[in-house]
Amino acid sequence: MSFIEKGQYTLVWSFVLEYENSRNPFIDRKDHIESVSSLCREVVEPNKEIKATAKSIMEKSSAKERDALHLACAIYNKCDYFITCDDRFIRTINNNEYLLKNLIGDIKLFYPIDFLRKEIDIDVIE
Repeated sequence: MSFIEKGQYTLVWSFVLEYENSRNPFIDRKDHIESVSSLCREVVEPNKEIKATAKSIMEKSSAKERDALHLACAIYNKCDYFITCDDRFIRTINNNEYLLKNLIGDIKLFYPIDFLRKEIDIDVIE
C-alpha cells in the first residue's frame, strides 16, 4: 500500500468491487476494503464495452461472471496488473491464455505475494 500512497502504482476501483463489498457480511473487512478504496485514483463505471468483454472472457474460458467482470474492468481501464487471491481464477485465465490473448493484451495476473516478489523485486516472508 505504501507504493500506492507514494504514487508508484495506481489502484483502480470498480463497480464490481463496490457491489461485492456492499454485500460483505464481515463489518471489519468491509470497513477495511472501504478505507482501501479511498486510495483509488480511478473508478471504473459499468458500460456496454465492459459487459461485452466479460461475456467474451466467459465464453473463452470457464471464468465466472463476476470474475470476468473484474478482469473486464481492468482491461477497459488499460491496467498493467490484475492482482487477486483467487487462484482458481488465475489458473482459469492462464489455462485459456491462447484464447484470451487478444482480449487481455499485456495485463499480468498475479497473486499479491508473487506481485511483490516479481515486480517490485523484494523478498516477502510467508
